[in-house]
Amino acid sequence: MVHPLGEDAEDAARWWRAYQLAENDQVDELRTLAAAGDGHARRQLAGWLSDRAWRGGSRPDQAKMTEAIEVIRPVADAGDDVAEMWLARWLADCDRLDELRLRADRGDDHALRHLAGRLAAQDMLDQLRELLAAADADRQQMILQAAAGANPAGINVLKAVADLGNDSARRRLARLLAREGRLDGQRERAETGDDYARQRPAEERA
Repeated sequence: MVHPLGEDAEDAARWWRAYQLAENDQVDELRTLAAAGDGHARRQLAGWLSDRAWRGGSRPDQAKMTEAIEVIRPVADAGDDVAEMWLARWLADCDRLDELRLRADRGDDHALRHLAGRLAAQDMLDQLRELLAAADADRQQMILQAAAGANPAGINVLKAVADLGNDSARRRLARLLAREGRLDGQRERAETGDDYARQRPAEERA
């Protein structure tokens, strides 16, 4: 849809106002604009809250993250891709797996990836398998990639994902087994036809 130039200019002005308020920590004004339905204010306020939530610790401030989630949720629900990405990441940061699962079930791929990553990082294999069983082929690949890339992905997760044919997991598992000197594990995987497990000992010797 082509917007009139005046409307574009007005939208740019609203964005700049929200940006400046966030930069100057004028949060009360941002909250007022966000409550009135200003999407730019909502994004800037949510980003400001998330940034402050992570200051001073390895875990986020739950009160600020909860507010950030509630502020960005209407924007995400309206189909804004960036807002969906933020919301999924923040829900994962707060271990709100049930909400991630609900969003993933409604077709949100950001939520699906973050859910798979959290399940893998927490070694929740049964739930990861259930997620895979309910997904079509394309979404299964998303789940496998997210699970294999989880940091840290437990060795049991890597084995499970590798057994499902994910090359990234096979490579990481072969490196992990070699690094930890688990020769029996390497031999077992090599005997099942895992080429990465076969190649790794030769690479280590070289």
